[in-house]
Amino acid sequence: MSYQAEVAGWHDFYILAGTASATLVGLLFVGLSLHLQIVVTTSEVRSLARVTLANFGAVVFMALFMVIPQGASGAGLQLVGVGIVSLFVAAPSLVGAVRSREWSFQMSPMQRVRVAMRFGLSGLSYLAIIGAGILLLSSVATAFTVLLITTVVLLVVSLRNTWDLLVTVADVTQ
Repeated sequence: MSYQAEVAGWHDFYILAGTASATLVGLLFVGLSLHLQIVVTTSEVRSLARVTLANFGAVVFMALFMVIPQGASGAGLQLVGVGIVSLFVAAPSLVGAVRSREWSFQMSPMQRVRVAMRFGLSGLSYLAIIGAGILLLSSVATAFTVLLITTVVLLVVSLRNTWDLLVTVADVTQ
């Protein structure tokens, strides 16, 4: 199957994922702006907000580039760019999570899972976007499966991060 025929079958998925993600970016900005002082002064909240925004942005731009009528090589290069830019935007939060003083062997297993879910899956997803772009450059059809899984992971992680932001902001305000 040609790239054009394959991507046409995914058109509605990318429209829906991009629209949902763009809407959630707007809601994230509104929610965070209500307690902007906490976001600015609390490093955990700032890091989580940055990664969450990068996740939603990656989905928006990935979806945008996948609905542009173009060849596989153009889409592949754009996806590689999305992954690299997302890594760059989220890098301070990803590095901060690894270097955090709270990250120690004394952490409970649940705390380790939470940190991995917040930051690790996001970083791996950006690498998966880069990988999918490379697969498209190589004309490999499995790129669509990689992008599907990556999109779902980014949206689920971002929804969870948004909930954590809401709860963390509520804790800090009290």
